Amino acid sequence: MNFSPVHYRTLKKNLQKRYVRDLPQSSRSIKKQPSAIAEWVEEHGRELKQYSSFKWFFLQQLKNFAFLSEAQSKLSSKANVFGEREDVVFEKWNKSEFADVFLKALNSGKSFPKASQAALKVFDDHLVSLGDRQILKDYSVKKKYRPLLALGDKVKAGDLTRLLETTLHLEGKELGLMTSSLKEMKAFSQKIEIALKVIRKFSPGSWERFVAFTDLIIPIHQKEFVSYSHQELPGVSMINLYDRDFVDLMDDLLHENGHHHLNYYLNIGKLIDEPVDNIYYSPWRRTLRPLRGIYHAYFTFFWAFKLFSDLAKAKDNDSIFYLFSAREKEKIIWRAVEEYWMLEYSFEDLKWAYKNGLITAKGWKLILEQRHEVQKMKRFIPLWEKKLKTHRLELKALKAELKNSRKEYFKN
Repeated sequence: MNFSPVHYRTLKKNLQKRYVRDLPQSSRSIKKQPSAIAEWVEEHGRELKQYSSFKWFFLQQLKNFAFLSEAQSKLSSKANVFGEREDVVFEKWNKSEFADVFLKALNSGKSFPKASQAALKVFDDHLVSLGDRQILKDYSVKKKYRPLLALGDKVKAGDLTRLLETTLHLEGKELGLMTSSLKEMKAFSQKIEIALKVIRKFSPGSWERFVAFTDLIIPIHQKEFVSYSHQELPGVSMINLYDRDFVDLMDDLLHENGHHHLNYYLNIGKLIDEPVDNIYYSPWRRTLRPLRGIYHAYFTFFWAFKLFSDLAKAKDNDSIFYLFSAREKEKIIWRAVEEYWMLEYSFEDLKWAYKNGLITAKGWKLILEQRHEVQKMKRFIPLWEKKLKTHRLELKALKAELKNSRKEYFKN
């Protein structure tokens, strides 16, 4: 079974093995072209040997640099030539954190190779500073470095500093937390600990998976963001701890953990083909999305369903840790029902994608395991729907929306 502590440990060990295997290859690749980062890796290779979440992130950066560095030497110097290689390099830069440098150089009249070279130089300098700050822990290094919140960077009034860090000692889990102040650290530590105690009590399977995959939480204070994470940075969750209620906090903790779980698979191998066609309706975003978006949504929102269905079917979901209000209890039931119908809708699209060869056998097995768990809760859905009061109109609207979307975006 893929959803078990034993399998979680195996999955994490496989990523560590992948790191150990890929690091020497990437080190050799960047040495093919002269660069500052090639010299840095040569000098500090010993510090890179042991796996960590950040070093995995650093390795992916090295791989990108190696690719762009090698491609740079093969770009056409002819002004009017823009072939397949140039197209790939353009997309790489355009989707990178160095897009501003690359596009500015192009817009200033520089040729494509020179614009790419300018961006590569900035990338090179940044990687050296990144290694100094995040691996050698020399936080005095600021020049030519591009800050990232997920790495614990904080920029205030133009000055680069570090967030404060503490460790929450939970039952069987040490969880990192980085905050802007001691006041936030105290308040957020308490909120997170209570949320996780409730999860552990009422949804032990969700707790086991959280223990396996989430290592660090960093608060974000932007209303437009609920939570997010990076595939290249396993275990680090950016979560809005300012504008969300307690029920949302439990959801957000497990949602990002779901991304971490899925990203372990994606960092190791292939689960789906990723055509860019937006042909699948997403009930979560209420818009058309590519297969990747629907697959990720099903895998991660399943864990919201798991949590809320576990809470909803508990005879009494109050505990010594937290007393839910009547509004929160209805919200729990509503979220279980809402996620059930959206998961059911998207499962049909995933089934169609699998039949058309777009999901691998491994990728489909993961979905089927979740589907099995969803179906076990099916008999509770009518009972929970009857308990809804303030969300009855929302439920009616949701079912109508899904029915109409199925007609409009029907697939044979």
